[in-house]
Amino acid sequence: MRILIWHGWLLEGSGSNVGTARIAEAWRAAGHDVALLCQERHPERYPWIDTECVLDGDGPSEVTDRRGRGGVGRCVLLRPLIGPTLPVFVLDRYEGFDDVRTFLDLADDELEVYLRANVDALAAAAEWHRSEFVIVGHAVPGPAIARRAVGAGGFIAKVHGSDLEYAVRPQERYRELAREGLGAARAVLGPTIEVLERCAGFVPEMRHLARVVAPGVDVEAFRPRPRVEALADVAERLAIDPDRQRGRPAGIDTSVERALDARDASALDAIGATYAQDVPEPDAPTRLAASANGTAPIVGYLGKLIPQKGVALMLAAQHEVARETEALIVGFGSHREWLAALAIALRRSDRTALAWLRTVGDMPIGDVHPPGDAQRPVTFTGRLDHRYAPGSLAAMDVVVVPSILREAFGMVAAEGAAAGALPLVARHSGLAEVASALESEVGHPGMFSFEPGEGSVGRLAAGIDRLLSLPAAERDALRAGVSAFVAREWTWDRTAAAILDSW
Repeated sequence: MRILIWHGWLLEGSGSNVGTARIAEAWRAAGHDVALLCQERHPERYPWIDTECVLDGDGPSEVTDRRGRGGVGRCVLLRPLIGPTLPVFVLDRYEGFDDVRTFLDLADDELEVYLRANVDALAAAAEWHRSEFVIVGHAVPGPAIARRAVGAGGFIAKVHGSDLEYAVRPQERYRELAREGLGAARAVLGPTIEVLERCAGFVPEMRHLARVVAPGVDVEAFRPRPRVEALADVAERLAIDPDRQRGRPAGIDTSVERALDARDASALDAIGATYAQDVPEPDAPTRLAASANGTAPIVGYLGKLIPQKGVALMLAAQHEVARETEALIVGFGSHREWLAALAIALRRSDRTALAWLRTVGDMPIGDVHPPGDAQRPVTFTGRLDHRYAPGSLAAMDVVVVPSILREAFGMVAAEGAAAGALPLVARHSGLAEVASALESEVGHPGMFSFEPGEGSVGRLAAGIDRLLSLPAAERDALRAGVSAFVAREWTWDRTAAAILDSW
């Protein structure tokens, strides 16, 4: 089948990015002819991309052929020319774009220019590719773009969740855009019942089109491994990664401490602009090698370092856990320096600083009482992409997903479970469905989740204690159980096949 995918961003760094890449890869491996529209600047990192082109309303140009990589199908990456502005849901740096803004910050005319460029590109791609099946990502702007480019009933939409919370909910113009696109889709797919119901709350006319299609996990990469082996492997490969030299120098912690002592919020924010955030940190190999030989259980987090993801809850909870643990924070984002300041304040048991971070840094951590004599080391690594993430997750005893914002699914919980890390997630939105599925599999309701809201730091700490206090044999059985469940139920091959079935 000739399949056309519209995805407006990259192929790494977020759940929708990674999901798009994995589904395209699975379809190519199954023998399909895939055209993938996105803004990825490094197709050479993906062995399953055969050809890359620049795309405008006149069709593909500047073709670079990467054939000979094997496989019975084909994948062509088409990079639309959309102008200097890249709209996003969550603000980050994007290679190739100096003007990156949230959808909420676009003027109406800027939004229309962006939509028109993508409509022209998608229409040109469909004609050139002779596509039989079109799928677009997010509730906005993909479905509206597809409706204008290929017509009503000519596409499937896949809702991810960030689209709803960062665009559709806050502004009426995006609710109108969602209604225009989703109501015209052939089907509307979402990873959980909850996110589809949330979407239908904004666009009631799409409710009868809704279909649950769970995302997948690369179970060959995300698999259980011994801690020493997993972290030593990640550290060894990171040591030869040249990108980490552009990352956050360890010496910046001194500047963070000065800013914290001065209660200088603007200085904390400014520090993050002095280095490349979207790469591993230079000292990450050394830190991970040291963690490999540690004896304290590792409680970990992998994802964006932004307030909505609740990482501050995890750091605060680590200091209320009964036993000594090591926190492993894998990720990047605008809140990195605030989290570093929180780690410093917790280490120093500085209640005045903690109160300031609670108020000015908008950290919902409550009145934390860190024990002054307890060792609670925290290791930050910077961004570790899917070359390194599987080993990092395999080394964790517990992987925490403490998100404050509603989530559509919670991919890290599934990936962590596949890698043998016991998940502990906030019991809300799509995360609750993921937790319930894993808890049902092992016959332990409530084992992998905690109640969000006021007082959640204490409940999260109790959940970590609960998992770490289990006898070793029972923990091993739980790891094996959740890993086997993911390998059986949540794979990208199953996801790719279910999407085609929905057509």
